[in-house]
Amino acid sequence: MTTTQILKGIRKMRALVVGDIRLDRLCRYDPDLAEPSRETGIPRTAVISTETAPGAGGAVACQALELGAAEVSLLGVVGCDGAGYEMEGALAARASRRKLLVRSYAPTWAHTRLVNGQTGKEDLPRIDQVISRPLAEETECELISALEQTAPNYDVVIVSDQSETAEGGAVGPGMRDALSRLAQRCGRRTTIWVNSPNRAEHFRLVIVQAPRDGAARRV
Repeated sequence: MTTTQILKGIRKMRALVVGDIRLDRLCRYDPDLAEPSRETGIPRTAVISTETAPGAGGAVACQALELGAAEVSLLGVVGCDGAGYEMEGALAARASRRKLLVRSYAPTWAHTRLVNGQTGKEDLPRIDQVISRPLAEETECELISALEQTAPNYDVVIVSDQSETAEGGAVGPGMRDALSRLAQRCGRRTTIWVNSPNRAEHFRLVIVQAPRDGAARRV
């Protein structure tokens, strides 16, 4: 199959992206404005501009749209917080899509990069919102219910399992079981493709993509 044929096929594709969604922030700071704090004496990081973009599954959804997919929907979890609000804005700014976002009282997963506005280099430590607990049971049930109701309407389900926790974030044990049931139910009508750098060995009956080094460590 040629690249042209693949791209033509993508234009007919209906895709559901499900799993971990991350807010990516890029903050530019001015080192000349790093005045010491009056309270602590520690020099501040003076952010002068901020850009936001959907990361993890959000980035996958945007890329599928850029490739010309006929329909792209995004199913994931965001918190009832400022980062969740920023996520909504970042998604809306890039393209219209069906967003099946489940609200949670847990914080929104976010990464913030600090770039020197004078040099253009990322020279300060990245600030990560680390989600260390599994999803609340009611949030997981709502997410799985939405998956089971909507996934059969799509040609492909792309699963983003990017959480850095042991159990997984939006793609925990319950979601993995639901994906296996969905694969049995839909057969070849819906392809389920999973990207999982840390937990590839826990998926069944689906196509799994894992980094070569991560897969080698599990053999």
